[in-house]
Amino acid sequence: MDKGLFRSNKIQYFEGVLPEVVNFHIERYRICKQWLKARDGRPLSEEDIQRYKRILMILNEIAGLMEEIKTAIQYDQLNKREIFEKVRAIVVEQLCIEPGLVTLVTNFAKDLGADSLDTVELVMALEATFNIEIPNEIAQTFMTVQQVIDYVSQKVAVAV
Repeated sequence: MDKGLFRSNKIQYFEGVLPEVVNFHIERYRICKQWLKARDGRPLSEEDIQRYKRILMILNEIAGLMEEIKTAIQYDQLNKREIFEKVRAIVVEQLCIEPGLVTLVTNFAKDLGADSLDTVELVMALEATFNIEIPNEIAQTFMTVQQVIDYVSQKVAVAV
């Protein structure tokens, strides 16, 4: 394939076909190439050409959607990373501990010795930092940093 040309056989080709469309595969099944291979290199009829163009169009849409999904996942991971950094800073400041002690699996009571007053102060700092409200019944369920991040990321996403 060169310069956006994708050859279906020795005499026919499709213009402007992106490599990611031609190479699109589900597991190991490369749709475009398998479809053409099934035609054994014979010239394509007008009906074949129209069907193949439709396949290319659909695969192009799928490739675009997959890129959007990948971007959304990366954005979500970045968002959670930023939230983690802010949560860690709050925990470090409120409990006067080293940042290295705060990981996703850190348990506030067991690992950091936080008591109920510490928890109330942490929740207040979280509410102020993220401009959200955390009901007491929810705050009482927070055992780990990951639980806080999951809750905050949902609330922040809804607020945006």
